[in-house]
Amino acid sequence: MPNNLAGCDLHLHLAGSFYAEDLLAIGAPIFRDLDWNRRDFLSGYNTSMATNLDPVQLFAQALDHPETGFPPLKAAYVFGAEDSGDFERFMWKYRLFSHVWSDGWEQGRKTAVSMITQAVNHHKRQGLDYAEYRAGFWGEDALLRQRMQICAETLAKLSDARFTARYIVPLPRDDPMPTYAQVRLLLEEQPHVAKTLVGLDFASREEGFPPKLYRPFFQQLQKDNVTNPEQWLSVVYHVGETFFDKSLESAARWCHEAALLGAKRLGHCIALGLDPAVAVSRRPQAHEAELVSERLDQIAYDLRYANPLRTLGVRIDEAALRAEQAALLQRADDWVERPYTSQRLQEVRQRQTFVLQQLAQMRTVIECCPTSNLRIGGVPDAEHHPIHRLLASDVNLCICTDDPGVFDITLASEIEWVLCHTEYTPESLAKRLGDPRRFALQNLTAV
Repeated sequence: MPNNLAGCDLHLHLAGSFYAEDLLAIGAPIFRDLDWNRRDFLSGYNTSMATNLDPVQLFAQALDHPETGFPPLKAAYVFGAEDSGDFERFMWKYRLFSHVWSDGWEQGRKTAVSMITQAVNHHKRQGLDYAEYRAGFWGEDALLRQRMQICAETLAKLSDARFTARYIVPLPRDDPMPTYAQVRLLLEEQPHVAKTLVGLDFASREEGFPPKLYRPFFQQLQKDNVTNPEQWLSVVYHVGETFFDKSLESAARWCHEAALLGAKRLGHCIALGLDPAVAVSRRPQAHEAELVSERLDQIAYDLRYANPLRTLGVRIDEAALRAEQAALLQRADDWVERPYTSQRLQEVRQRQTFVLQQLAQMRTVIECCPTSNLRIGGVPDAEHHPIHRLLASDVNLCICTDDPGVFDITLASEIEWVLCHTEYTPESLAKRLGDPRRFALQNLTAV
């Protein structure tokens, strides 16, 4: 296996890095005292999973009778193939550990440092030498900064000559500016964390949050970076991962728009690699309806890129688009439905090619997480995995894990999966991908 690939993970959520064994070990002293109904966790989990989970009984059985009690705990936590295609189920399983994780942070710095150390030590033992961890926190402003500082300082202390850890702060999609302001204030108050805190991320649910919403943020970020180059922050961006709220054309466009805003790396981009015929088969009438506002944005995009799209074989009737645009402006809060035809599906494939070409020219990087994409994306099998299309393109690409604990995987097993399900050899895959460390955020600064 190529060591340069299996040693560097650029898309890694810290709270998703704990395995079922960690869930049991960290939860063992506190599971009876936890408020499992806090934030409606238990009711939400049981509704999503159509089950009747009793966390106290689950932990007790796993501790008292490990041989028979641990497998049900693991099944309640690991997002497996049987959960495929349901992002809500993924989030509730993720929150099972997050419930324990949150309580650990409430206990104070010592417990928080211990948990972070436990996750990082996993990755050291697995052979990683470079990792960029994403971890979002909560609380009033001062508490939020304190928790981000603890995370950054702990990752810095865990770095050594053989392992480097860096920290990326996720921003809430619904209102990113307050958290961003606290990140900047932390860097001002504690400038030493700038070596470790290198980036920002837009993560979690993307549906309902088009990239255009964040143009003011990116403009402010650029101003702040120019003013404080020693505290430069780059942006990574989850996009094209879950996109049932829009057409396939719009899903591909969002990937392009996120890069145009200034995101250096894009997480997942399933929308650019999953064949359109497979995408629409995942649900009845999938992707046929979208908000009129999305259709208007797509029309504007098609008019802007009419010539290169035509070159690839996409029909662009500018007069018809302008007439549709004028009609839709009268019903901007409505939905529009447009069923797919075989020709339209073929044109979506060409649109995917166009966006991949654009990303390659911009040197934007796609973070492909094979198991995560397979399960969250609802891809029917390995043959139809988006990685095939991504590898065949010229786009910069790296293989990552996303949430290795929740998926019960390692970076090494993800590389093995790629080698097993494609025609690449270890040597040809290493040649196609190159050294992923060149895509580390500090190496992409101001690019």
